Amino acid sequence: MNKTELVKRVAEKLDDLPKKTAAKAVDAVFQSIQEGLEEDGIVKIGQWGTYTVDDIQ
Repeated sequence: MNKTELVKRVAEKLDDLPKKTAAKAVDAVFQSIQEGLEEDGIVKIGQWGTYTVDDIQ
């Protein structure tokens, strides 16, 4: 799945939210994860896993 496909799925799951708005939401999520990694070095997301700076280097 690429970003375009992810945005489409998010838009559909949110009652056909406009794709432009869904894209902003997807970007915000990934920016927030990046900020969490930069600030704390770790991001824990429930069942999705724990991510550390080491995972992305």
